[in-house]
Amino acid sequence: MTSSEPTRPSKYLDLLFFVVVTMALSGPYTVLAQAEQVEEKTEGPIPTKFTIEFDDTHDWLRLTSGEWLKGDLNWMREKNFEFDSDKLDIITKSWSKVDELHSPQINTYVFDGKIDVMGKAVVTKEEVIIETAEGVKTFPRSELLAIVEGGRRERDWWSTRLGLGFSANAGNVNQGSLTFAWDLQRADQRTLSTTSYQGTFGYVNKEPNVNRHLGDVGVKLLIWRRFYVVPAFAQFLNDKFQNLKFRATPGAGAGIHIVDRKKVEWDFGSGLGYQYTRFTSAATGVENPRNDGFILLQTYADFDFTSDIELKLDWRTNLVYTGIGNTNHVGNAAFKIDLTDIFYLETSFLFLRTENPPPRADGTIPTKNDYQIVVSIALELG
Repeated sequence: MTSSEPTRPSKYLDLLFFVVVTMALSGPYTVLAQAEQVEEKTEGPIPTKFTIEFDDTHDWLRLTSGEWLKGDLNWMREKNFEFDSDKLDIITKSWSKVDELHSPQINTYVFDGKIDVMGKAVVTKEEVIIETAEGVKTFPRSELLAIVEGGRRERDWWSTRLGLGFSANAGNVNQGSLTFAWDLQRADQRTLSTTSYQGTFGYVNKEPNVNRHLGDVGVKLLIWRRFYVVPAFAQFLNDKFQNLKFRATPGAGAGIHIVDRKKVEWDFGSGLGYQYTRFTSAATGVENPRNDGFILLQTYADFDFTSDIELKLDWRTNLVYTGIGNTNHVGNAAFKIDLTDIFYLETSFLFLRTENPPPRADGTIPTKNDYQIVVSIALELG
């Protein structure tokens, strides 16, 4: 019996393998070559008819680690960006981790000085080079505030969040609570508009013991990189067991970014407002409803421990100068862990305090402090 020799792969298979590998690697190398060409051109004045070349119709993003990502840039604002990678799905990171961006998509680039430019662009370590219908325009990267996907389509500026938390005990004490949270946000080139609602319902031995509705609305205008104006804000509270049938606190103010780094953000804001309070019941001699003026003192902090773990802290004091006992505080802490691209787990702590709540009609006085801890699953879209 004669043994046959192993068949040697055809030279055509070798050639096919070489072509496949070359095509797989050509994307980032081609973009790298184009990046070097752009940087050479930007060392001097850019020619009027200079054209930016792109490898394909996708966005290419290079991280500070040297890695290239291929996909679509969804947005960049407030020092973070969201990138839909072809292989890694949705990625959210600090913009400081980006060395370069090559985007053949038509996006809107927002800069200091109320400048908005729409077109294709290359972002280097130092500059933002945009190819517009009027020609190529160049701006310092340090002045870039935001990138809005697409031109000026309204649907690109909206996002929403839904959260649901539930807890229950049975046995010696039968109790439970349900918390529903909803946020709606619109973020365009220079404004950030938010609407939020949180409702909590609880019971003990089939008797209600929590019935609270808290809502917030506001509009923020970014004037400079570190300064913003809030032309309108308002908070609304209904809490049956705190003797608050309705409390509304509309006002206006301004704020400043005290710390604005890749993992830490800290803001402080202040303003003036009007407080309307109607109590569920009031003892004799207690003004009901009340009309007051207040000074707003507010601070906000955001800590990004990793790309998937985040802590947000928010504190608001309404210093009521027409009746100091009606001064009230609302504090909120939220610890968020991303589970998927759109679902995340959140543990939040809510604190509410009124300095001197007036007595009810029966003479009892509501407690000054109210606390709530909620563990919830949330869905975020946009």
